[in-house]
Amino acid sequence: MIQKILGVDPAVNRVGYGLIEIRDKAVSVLSTGVISSIASASYQQKVINLIEKFDKILDKFLPDMVVIEEIYVGKNARIALKIGQITGLLIASSIRRNVPFHLISPAEVKESLTGSGIATKQQVQFMLEHITGYRNFKNMDESDAVAVAVAYIQHKKEYDLLYSG
Repeated sequence: MIQKILGVDPAVNRVGYGLIEIRDKAVSVLSTGVISSIASASYQQKVINLIEKFDKILDKFLPDMVVIEEIYVGKNARIALKIGQITGLLIASSIRRNVPFHLISPAEVKESLTGSGIATKQQVQFMLEHITGYRNFKNMDESDAVAVAVAYIQHKKEYDLLYSG
């Protein structure tokens, strides 16, 4: 069975995405990119830009699943709230196209790929390159998005082993 998973790393000005394919237990990276907004644009303009471009990505790639990294609140609750709003729009876009979605925490991504929920981005990217063989990431937004998709697959395998019978 072939399955396409679209991983998404949401933010306000830059949303990374990565499309992976699972075929015979092998993971391949099909496409990566970043949806960028002009930093000086209004929040409304950023949201419109993001949702229009994300809709086009879903229409182009027709993923079987969209996996979105949950917000890490950190110290700035205002930014976290805006990223939460962006996440809601990504979910709504997926729902409108009948594409199932899943949310995964940053710690789950790190744990699934490295065995440690406090791994660095560089450690995650190293394991991601080892798992997929893909080494053409232009930035961390792309590698983070692919990591989200791959972590979902790892997480699902563990869940299926534990609860499949």
